Amino acid sequence: MAVNEINAQRLIPGAYVTLIEKDSFPDTSVDQAAVTNAVYSLVTLLQQGVIGVIGDVTSSWTALSALVTSTLQLPQCSFTAASEAFSDKSQYGYFFRTIPTDVVMIDALLHFVAHQGWSKVGVIYTDDSLGQQLYQRMIQQCEQMNIELVNYQSFPAVNASADAMTNALVNVTTNGARVLVVAAVGQPQTNLIMQAAQAGYMTSDYAWLLVDDTISISLPAALTDANSTLTMASNFNGLFWIGNWLTPKGYGPYDAFLSNWNALNASGLAYSCMMMMAEGFKNIVIKSNNQSGQLSQLAAGNLDQDMQPAMFNVGYVGPNGPMLLDNNGDMMTG
Repeated sequence: MAVNEINAQRLIPGAYVTLIEKDSFPDTSVDQAAVTNAVYSLVTLLQQGVIGVIGDVTSSWTALSALVTSTLQLPQCSFTAASEAFSDKSQYGYFFRTIPTDVVMIDALLHFVAHQGWSKVGVIYTDDSLGQQLYQRMIQQCEQMNIELVNYQSFPAVNASADAMTNALVNVTTNGARVLVVAAVGQPQTNLIMQAAQAGYMTSDYAWLLVDDTISISLPAALTDANSTLTMASNFNGLFWIGNWLTPKGYGPYDAFLSNWNALNASGLAYSCMMMMAEGFKNIVIKSNNQSGQLSQLAAGNLDQDMQPAMFNVGYVGPNGPMLLDNNGDMMTG
């Protein structure tokens, strides 16, 4: 859809954009063969002379392709890879994205805290790299927003026992923290919330703020699997989370996008990747004193340094809102 619009509008002067698709995830396996498929898919695209790449399907899959494209100085935009690792421009110098990083969720949660008039928070985080990143972001943003970080506590990201999680809960609430941010994702987040409820921390005395919105699916499933007497309706009041995948109905650009693509499995963030890349290419061409020569260099993939994320930070406003990038090619808002 995006490519059709780019060509219909003649967005890039003198250019016709061709989209080449390759499935890097043709089956559901996660073994070495699947990794090989992902690498093979990228190599196939490169052999066909692409000058930009959009994808991949997950952060781990994207890491493989983004290392290659950055080495070859080709721009790559992802609409799913939220890992903070991609902010490292020494490795991913030509990578940018239209999905917020995980740490932006901390910003959103703390804005919610400020909006509620709460002045003190605690944070409980997993002892892995992501948990550390989220915790460090908490420190930075609390200081900037004049919110007191009362206490903090880590817990094991892998195979955390009930005792380990209970100890973490006791420690993080010792100094009076009652608004608690859980800087964890996936199963560790679900396990901690279940333990908090069982240990009596899921009451009207507490508010819990989560960074991973998959809790809406994983928690009911975990309760069922454990044959727990706890229920979502009765035992988890005061639990908040923020959704990463937006459906902002009533927002003009989104409604226009949806009306044009209502028959497809739409991804506004993928659409925005393509449009941002095209807008960047357009600027490269029209700002040149020799547009035809510049277009030839662009088509041949010879512009190298011009292909870094700053070139694609064009102020594009897409179906999911303004696509504003920082110096690392990361979304500044979400």
